[in-house]
Amino acid sequence: MRTYLTFETKELIKKIKPPRSIYKIKESKQNIFVIKEYKNKKGRPFSITLPKTIKASPETVGLIVGEGFIGDRNFVFANSNEKSIDEIWEFLKQFKIPIKYYLEISIKNKSKKFINDSKKFWEKHINLKIDRIRLRKEFHNITSHGTLHIGLNNKLVAELLREIINISKKKIEKSKLLSVEYLKGILAAEGNINIKKSTNCVYMVRISASKQEEREHYKRCLEKIGINISCQDMLTVSKEEAKQKGWKTTKGRAGAVLISKWDNFIKILELDLLSLSDDKKQKFLTYFFNNKFTKQFLEFKHFLNKEFTMKEAQLYFGFCGRDLNRVLTFYKKGYISRRRLNKIKFSYKLTKKYFKVYDILTSYQNNPTG
Repeated sequence: MRTYLTFETKELIKKIKPPRSIYKIKESKQNIFVIKEYKNKKGRPFSITLPKTIKASPETVGLIVGEGFIGDRNFVFANSNEKSIDEIWEFLKQFKIPIKYYLEISIKNKSKKFINDSKKFWEKHINLKIDRIRLRKEFHNITSHGTLHIGLNNKLVAELLREIINISKKKIEKSKLLSVEYLKGILAAEGNINIKKSTNCVYMVRISASKQEEREHYKRCLEKIGINISCQDMLTVSKEEAKQKGWKTTKGRAGAVLISKWDNFIKILELDLLSLSDDKKQKFLTYFFNNKFTKQFLEFKHFLNKEFTMKEAQLYFGFCGRDLNRVLTFYKKGYISRRRLNKIKFSYKLTKKYFKVYDILTSYQNNPTG
C-alpha cells in the first residue's frame, strides 16, 4: 500500500495571505469553491473549484523538489522518464484544471525520424495529441524520446503547491518511511550514476543540488534511512568561475551530494531507491555487478551453511598474500563471524547479515527490473 501526505485545502489557503486580496471559501461534500476578492475592489475576478483534501505521495514531492518549477502563477515539471511523468500527471489531475504539456527535443545529432518517433511515443503514452514541439538545435540529444513538459497555469494552485512542498519536506526529514519514498523521487529527478572508466564499476551516486541548504536537506533524509555520507559535497561552480579555472565548458557545474561506499550501494538496492527510473536502475545494476567486491561477495556462496578456515578460503579462491584480507574485511563488516579453534586459528561462518545481502543481490540478478 502506498503512503500519502494528506493536506486540507482550506487550511493551506489560510496560510496564503495575498497583500491586496482575500480568498473566500464555500464548501460542499467533496469540494470547496474559492472566490478571490480584492480589498480595493480593483482586480481580475477569480474563482476555482478545488478538492477538500489534496494527496501527495512522497515520491511526487521528491520529483517536484528535484525537477519541478513553481513560479508565481504556474507550475512546470519536465522529464524524459515516463514513470515520473505518470506520477506528476496523477497528482495534477486532482486540481481539475487544464494540464498543459509540450515536447522538447534536442536534435543536434538526430534525424527527423527521431522527432516523429518521439512524438508518437509520448502521444501513445499519455493518450493525447501533442500539438507543441520545441526543437533545440544547439544541444545533442541524450534522451530516448525527448523531454515532456507538463504543468498548469493558476496562481492559487502554484501557491498551494509551494505550501505543500514546504510542509512535506519538514515532515519527510523526521520519518524513515517518508524519506525512503521521497528519495526515490529525488533520485529519479536529480540522481546520476557515475562509472569509473578504469574499472567499469559504479563508484558514486550523485544527487545534484546547487544550494547548500538543499544538499543539507538531502543528507538529513539519507542519514534517516541509514545512508551515511562520507564524501564532501561537490560545490557549485558558476560560469564565471569555470572560465577562471580554464574549464573547457563555460556552463559551470551544479553542486551535488556524493554517495559512495559499497554498503551504501547495497542500501540503495535494499530500499529500491531507483525504482522510478528504469534507465538509472539498469545502469546501476550493470556496473555494480562489475564491482570486484560484489563478485567476491557472491562467490562466498560456496560456504553457505558451513564453517570454513582461512586455509580453505585461500585454496578455494586462490587467495595469496594480502588478498586474504578480504575474509577479514567481511568479518569486520559483520558478513562473517568467527570462532576460535586454538591460539592462532579460527573458523569462519557467514552471518544473517550476509544472507540478507546475498538474497538482495541474487534477487536483482534473477529479476533486474525488480
